Amino acid sequence: MDATLFDAFFAALTPANLGLTFFGVIFGLIFGMIPGLTATLAVALLLPVTYGLSPAQSIILLLGAYIGGISGGVVSAVLLGIPGTPSSITSVFDGYPMARKGLAGKALGIGALSNLIGTLFSWIIMIIMAPQLARIALTFTALDTTAVIIFALTTVISLSGESLFRGMVAASFGLLVCAIGIDPLNGDPRLTLGISALESGASAIPAMIGLFVVGEMFVNLADPPPPVKSVISNFRQTFLTKVEFLQSIPNMLRSCSIGAAIGILPGIGSSLANFVAYDQAKKAAKEPETFGTGNIQGIIASEASNNAAIGGALIPMLTLGIPGDTVTAVLMGGLLLHGIAPGPLLFRDHPFIVDMVYISFFIAAIMMFLSMALLGTRVFPKLLLLPRRYILPFVLVASTAGCYNMNTSMMDVWTALIFGIIGFVFKRYNYPATPAVIGLVLGRMLEDNLRRTLVDTGGSLVPFVTNPISAVFLMLAVASIVYSVWQRSRKNAA
Repeated sequence: MDATLFDAFFAALTPANLGLTFFGVIFGLIFGMIPGLTATLAVALLLPVTYGLSPAQSIILLLGAYIGGISGGVVSAVLLGIPGTPSSITSVFDGYPMARKGLAGKALGIGALSNLIGTLFSWIIMIIMAPQLARIALTFTALDTTAVIIFALTTVISLSGESLFRGMVAASFGLLVCAIGIDPLNGDPRLTLGISALESGASAIPAMIGLFVVGEMFVNLADPPPPVKSVISNFRQTFLTKVEFLQSIPNMLRSCSIGAAIGILPGIGSSLANFVAYDQAKKAAKEPETFGTGNIQGIIASEASNNAAIGGALIPMLTLGIPGDTVTAVLMGGLLLHGIAPGPLLFRDHPFIVDMVYISFFIAAIMMFLSMALLGTRVFPKLLLLPRRYILPFVLVASTAGCYNMNTSMMDVWTALIFGIIGFVFKRYNYPATPAVIGLVLGRMLEDNLRRTLVDTGGSLVPFVTNPISAVFLMLAVASIVYSVWQRSRKNAA
């Protein structure tokens, strides 16, 4: 164990940092299990809080909320038949039928165990892959980085909803917002409309809080969901039997592998992973007709895959500076808030932060499992019944106050509110927010690397196809769009 890892290990185990991890996990679990309050919203809402913390403490808190938020969705999926987060949609298919049969406790116990296994599986993958990928990324030129970003954007666009056009519009909007402010090359103002406050550009953190937090609140206020009732069920039996566990190992390994692989794809994350893993588990089952009636393998596939996507999504963020999903986009904003840029240089310049990610990730996974095991059958079912009219105003006030406190600037508050309206419009007209956020995060990086490339090549685009690395990523970008168009056309034909 090197000195940096040794220091990070003991730093993570201090009472203050353990307290931050626990608070983040519980905060994420609560937001994850209440329908409409997602993991992304939980992490975004905590961003202003991290302004007064050290970079290491910030990552501890946000990672706890990330893991808790993704894991919490299974609670409402089982007890209400409504997924708390998009990553737990398929958990409803078998979790709710189990609860109605009087096996809610067992369904929640299976979900908690699957979450733990998926998280730890992705933790191992992250530790193995991230340093190696970072070493490769250190050799990337500006041209290679530009191609990687283009691939990331096309991947997000192609897998971000039913309409490819809407995905392109959302991504273009995010890139356009990045162009607001002073041109870094010649110092001229761009798209400022003569407003001096816009010369510094639109602040990314308030913009993301607006899109994910304020926008979601507007949606809930405009279209309040009906009151929900938790299913009354037996919570005594909460564990898999030895036979059930051994029979579930192939499904766990397959689902974890699917989740980690999908998580690595930029901008996709756990929302897709649970569908793919559930589908594969059903196809591999001896009795696929039992899926949807309370089959424990359905819960295992869904929950193991969505948590395995967490570590997978962190890999491109840490090594390339490209978010793996919307939550890591917000997480990346938290690091940038402290002047730490994720990417290959992070491993060289800030090894302590990288080690803190590894260690706090593991601790948060254990805390998540223990919290769900101890509170999931007693406290969380009661929290699900809290009226939205009490929760939503608190979230709205906390998010706008947090935006103001970051820089004591009303401009940040207005930015959050304006982007909240934009997020509401996106939601109302089915425009995906994910491409917009990824574009917002990567826009400036794309501009800087593209300009440097054009300066180096004298304005020629030919090196993009003659350079091996950039050519591969551009081919992957084209393939992702072509595949998306083909898949949609086949679906429409059917």
